[in-house]
Amino acid sequence: MLWLKWWLDTQRWFLLGVFLLVAQVVAFYVSYPMDPKITFPNGALGVLPPEMPLLRNADFRSYVWLRWFSNTMLLFWPAIAIALAGTGFEQPAGRQYLLSLPVSRTRAMLTRLALVMAELAVATVVPTLLLCAMAPLRGQYYPLSDALAHAAILYVAGSGLVGLTMFLRTTLTDTAAYVALAALVLLVGLFTFVATGFTPYSVFRLMNGADYFFNHHIPWTGLAMSATIGAALAWLSVRLIEARDF
Repeated sequence: MLWLKWWLDTQRWFLLGVFLLVAQVVAFYVSYPMDPKITFPNGALGVLPPEMPLLRNADFRSYVWLRWFSNTMLLFWPAIAIALAGTGFEQPAGRQYLLSLPVSRTRAMLTRLALVMAELAVATVVPTLLLCAMAPLRGQYYPLSDALAHAAILYVAGSGLVGLTMFLRTTLTDTAAYVALAALVLLVGLFTFVATGFTPYSVFRLMNGADYFFNHHIPWTGLAMSATIGAALAWLSVRLIEARDF
């Protein structure tokens, strides 16, 4: 019953997110090849200025990383995660229904979190695999190992945003939480793009898998920090809802 409820609550944003990303894959190949010198004259999000000349006349792997993982996914993935994440107790109508069920609040919230993380995994992996599968249509090849590695890095690195969304929606009204999240994402994105000293430490730099792309090194420390912060904020949100007297 809980799985069905959470699926009905989240399916709209999940299906919309997957559809938009699949559409972006199609647009990726319809517009291929685009000249990065024209498309990204001032650089790209999470890419350092000295790295851009290396990418503008490089191979298809570099083209995919620049356009897909450092542009499209960094723009769409946070929005999908923010739209899906939550405890389920934010709205009065849904809250009263949940409180009437013979299950604990913790179980209800953890079930929703599990479903949301599964939906985000699908939204991350499926469009990326489609991009990989369509490469031969343009006479290109993109390694499956790279596609899965970048998708996994993006997924784990973005888990902190899921926990943060849960926490803000628990402690603030939905309107205030979404405004705060939008402002935070825009601010971090702006600093990542214009402040080169901040870029190497930005979560966007972690999410686009720059270390893996350039050095074939998985950023374990950054991923562990993001996952830990996300889990801690999610746990705190659950504890706050458990203690709240509705």
